[in-house]
Amino acid sequence: MHKTKILFIGDINVDVLMGGLESLPVVDKEITCKTFDIAVGSSAVICAAAYTSLGGDSSFLGLAGQDDYGNFMIHAMNELKINTDLVRRTDTIKTGVTINLIHASTRTQVTYPGTICEFDGSDVGEREFKEFSHIHFAGPYLQTKFRPHIIRLLQLAKSLNITTSLDPQWDPREKWEHMNDWLPLLTYLFVNEGEAMSIVNTLDYQSRNRKGATSIEDACRALANHTATPIVKTGKDGSMAISRGRGGNLARSTAKQVQVIDTTGAGDCFDAGFLFATFEKQLPLAKALQVANATGSRSCTFPGGVAHKSTWSDITHFMET
Repeated sequence: MHKTKILFIGDINVDVLMGGLESLPVVDKEITCKTFDIAVGSSAVICAAAYTSLGGDSSFLGLAGQDDYGNFMIHAMNELKINTDLVRRTDTIKTGVTINLIHASTRTQVTYPGTICEFDGSDVGEREFKEFSHIHFAGPYLQTKFRPHIIRLLQLAKSLNITTSLDPQWDPREKWEHMNDWLPLLTYLFVNEGEAMSIVNTLDYQSRNRKGATSIEDACRALANHTATPIVKTGKDGSMAISRGRGGNLARSTAKQVQVIDTTGAGDCFDAGFLFATFEKQLPLAKALQVANATGSRSCTFPGGVAHKSTWSDITHFMET
């Protein structure tokens, strides 16, 4: 069977993981942790790795520094069988770093943006897109130079009949700049509960329709007025989605409860599970949500974002047990 070739576009950074904190960080006080590791970071890279592990074909486009962390990320992506031919390198700024402080089931992050905000994508065009069937964007609100170019790339993908998806991650300013332009062009939008509520309430405010959303179901339905298929991740409760092209009914799927080791990358693994179930297995929306939930949940039982290396067999077994 012909595989859907996906291009993942986003940040390249390492994750420094400090797990088992004795308490949440305290000002002017030193605390200890039980584990420490340097691992593959980047929402888009983790998503690409999960997609490849399931059996998919993924390539990556982004910017890495000409430094040890940049070398680490390129080597790791190659080891994970992600094609890196389109990755750019720079010696003018360091590769991004995210410090993850993990206490119980919570995670606090501190990021040095580096190459994350330096990549602008102004030279990306049809030459880079033409061999792919789907383009996935992730984390644009830290990619300050790249963000203005996304509308052009979404329009290009549409003109080439290439499907697209976006996981915006959180906007620290909660202004959701350009979101109104992106939503009509997207095939799939991936958001969590907080992001969904904030986006909807911001869009309503901007349009002077100040009803807002009072529940996550309201938010999902409101997003469906703006974009083709909004998919909302609701944590331990699972997920929900609406596809205008599949009748416009709200689909839900519950999540399997697991012993959480680390939530790093769980949302990105969810995205990969959904895309793989949709494109490679051609599953209907509700079934694709089940696979996405399972992929995200299973990743939580391993430290870091890529250690789980879930195959399709792993996920089907996980869903059955």
